[in-house]
Amino acid sequence: MTRLTQFATVCGLGVRRVIGRLRGAAPGRMSVCIAGVAIAVALLFVVTGLSIGLAGSSTVESENIDYWIVPDEGGAGSVPLQSEGARLSQVHTVSAELNRDDRIEYASPVVLQPLRIENPTTGDREYVVAVGVIPTGDQRRIADLNISSLDPDYQHYADGSYDGTWSGDIVASPTVVDRLALRPGDTVAVANSDRTLTLTKINDREMAAGFGEVPAIAMPLAELQTLTGLDTADEADQILVSTTNPAVESELANLYPRTDVVSRAGITGVDATPTNLPLAMALAATLVAGSIGIAFVATMMGLELTAGRKELAVLSAVGFSERARALVVVSETVTVAILGGILGVGLGVLTILGVNAGIASAVGVPSLATITPALVVYALLAAVAVGICAAPYPLYLTMRTNTLEELTR
Repeated sequence: MTRLTQFATVCGLGVRRVIGRLRGAAPGRMSVCIAGVAIAVALLFVVTGLSIGLAGSSTVESENIDYWIVPDEGGAGSVPLQSEGARLSQVHTVSAELNRDDRIEYASPVVLQPLRIENPTTGDREYVVAVGVIPTGDQRRIADLNISSLDPDYQHYADGSYDGTWSGDIVASPTVVDRLALRPGDTVAVANSDRTLTLTKINDREMAAGFGEVPAIAMPLAELQTLTGLDTADEADQILVSTTNPAVESELANLYPRTDVVSRAGITGVDATPTNLPLAMALAATLVAGSIGIAFVATMMGLELTAGRKELAVLSAVGFSERARALVVVSETVTVAILGGILGVGLGVLTILGVNAGIASAVGVPSLATITPALVVYALLAAVAVGICAAPYPLYLTMRTNTLEELTR
């Protein structure tokens, strides 16, 4: 018998011992051990799926917008509000060309910038996320803000001179209105600027950003560019495009170098800062799931081996070497971890489907967490790693088993 055959036979014995215990009269400890691994792997699966979904997101949700042109930043960002980083230039010219295409219903650049605004009457101040868009007068929402009340004449841009009439129109979220004690028609000052803004409408809900809400205002794009210095190169964070023709996507990809075209299937939100939150979430899930799994497997397998020391003594008596007995124990431990991993992947898939369905129903985002074959493989490999890391304690108990003492009890 070759060494490979011996190895496979001994490992097979460990697998059969696990299956035998599960089919036996008292499968309790083994079932609890598998359930512990399953819960840990399901946690890992769900959190990593959420992380992948967040890392692949760089778009701001808007009604009737099918595509977003965004700078390619390698998916490093995660917080759904971009204020710094790569931008698109000459966006008014590009958007005008897109709007002349009969296949496109609407195209608008979008800028998201933090501003500090103040109610000059009360002295109250607030930092807000300002969303700059090209208004059309239609009932349209961008980033949860209804921009229909913004002046559709859009005079300040003035064909690129940025010296046209200043409207100062803004739409504010309820939080901004409450904190600054504003009413429609009130004027607010902008920090570090002599320009003023006028509240034209209170939005009916807050601006959603990932898992929370942020104080926000919407205003004409050219005016926000003037306030933030983006008018020099006519810059924006992204361009939103509404179309029902999928053939447009390939043309959008060629408008700028090093950009991505993201479809509505992507997650809502815009990249705010180039953080590594998704990676941190996935790493934390791995550490937590690994710790839980190792603790469960090591403890329960230790109890199982303590209760079954006579079986180990029998293996020694019939000629199994110390190394062979250790291999049996390791194969049992890894088998338990793999069974728990398979069950955990199933639980994770069901949980992600439930999470996505709930979020789609609540906020209309088609998919938040992502399920990929690589994620399944990662979860199963994590389960195997749990089994291997948990093996030393059962091995220690195996080495302490006295064959003669156990057989003569």
